[in-house]
Amino acid sequence: MSSINNHWKLIKTVLPQHTDHAGVMWHGSYLSFLEEGRIDALDKVGLSYSKLSKNGFEIPVISVQLKYKKSFIHGEKVFLMSQFKLENKIRIICKTLFLKSNGDVGAEAQIELVVVKKINDSIKLVRELPVQIENILLMLEEGPKI
Repeated sequence: MSSINNHWKLIKTVLPQHTDHAGVMWHGSYLSFLEEGRIDALDKVGLSYSKLSKNGFEIPVISVQLKYKKSFIHGEKVFLMSQFKLENKIRIICKTLFLKSNGDVGAEAQIELVVVKKINDSIKLVRELPVQIENILLMLEEGPKI
């Protein structure tokens, strides 16, 4: 990942519902945290996902890569640092590090997403993004304003 200034940050606490029977963060919780990080970043650039959905758009995940390196346990803080890249004007790449409080990498993730439009009973890939959505995605790519 490049410069720390263009990373979106989210801090989570591992709660009982995020863990398996041994108190270790369950693999599915990572995906939930990734989604929360994406929605939070969209909110910070002025677009609520619910508003996007009401306008007939969705941003589904089409690919997930997740590498677990060090376990998180119940009660531990998880620092998510995410970076977005708009590729070929239709694919969004999001790379996220799950960091421990000492800075160690607990997991690395890369997800790919696309924008789709619901039209009646079908879902169509949006090959030419509306200007407003493209501008929002470019703002995600730039990172937060400090």
